[in-house]
Amino acid sequence: MTGKEAIAYIESVPWQGTRLGLERTRQLLAELGNPEQKLRFVHVAGTNGKGSTAAMLAAVLQRAGYTVGLYISPFLQVFNERMSVNGEMISDAMLGEITEQVRPAAEEMADPPTEFELMTAIAFLYFLRQGCDLVVLEVGMGGRLDSTNVIPPPEAAVICNIGMDHMRELGDTLEKIAYEKAGIIKPGCDVVLYPNEDAGVMDVVRRVCRERGAALHTADFSALRPLEDSIHGQRFSYRQYEDLHIRLLGAHQLRNAAVVLETV
Repeated sequence: MTGKEAIAYIESVPWQGTRLGLERTRQLLAELGNPEQKLRFVHVAGTNGKGSTAAMLAAVLQRAGYTVGLYISPFLQVFNERMSVNGEMISDAMLGEITEQVRPAAEEMADPPTEFELMTAIAFLYFLRQGCDLVVLEVGMGGRLDSTNVIPPPEAAVICNIGMDHMRELGDTLEKIAYEKAGIIKPGCDVVLYPNEDAGVMDVVRRVCRERGAALHTADFSALRPLEDSIHGQRFSYRQYEDLHIRLLGAHQLRNAAVVLETV
């Protein structure tokens, strides 16, 4: 199977649709030897900023010497961007080879996986093959019932800015949506939170952390010190970290960077 054939197969009719739930992904991964159990993760959820946060996290961890996988949704230009290792997206040949491996298990399922569930299984196999030390894993939708949430307790569960999104699937209040996002919090893991102006959101995340024995770390935006911004990016300091640089523009990206630094 070529890369083009793999993409056509993944996007084919049987897998279409959004159906939240973990059972299909768990069944598929079990047939593939549970690759997710052999990997370590930083799990990233939220309404706004999770793509930027995940990309910055992956870049920092790679510069620190780790082999880092990055799983994003959606892609910007080409499908292969959805899964990359140390900044190099999956090759067409590798995508075709792993999709061919996953295909028999997926087609034997009475309740077939969705497109995103199929991609998640392919990504886990890819990251395992590439010997990733850490995988920065971006949630597709919500968190609690998103297919990425089949992973073991992550090194950190990162919850970015929470707002009103996917209300039909996640709920019609910020508190309900926050509960779905907080579903990535697992017993004993560390949690890093982008502080929200809505007190109800903060209360939901704190409660879930208490219930699951998870340590909560909140970014302190008052500790951000902007130094310079231009078309080349922004320079800033945060807590004890002095004179840092990001290429992304906007005050919100400095706040996302603060979340990244808390996670690191």
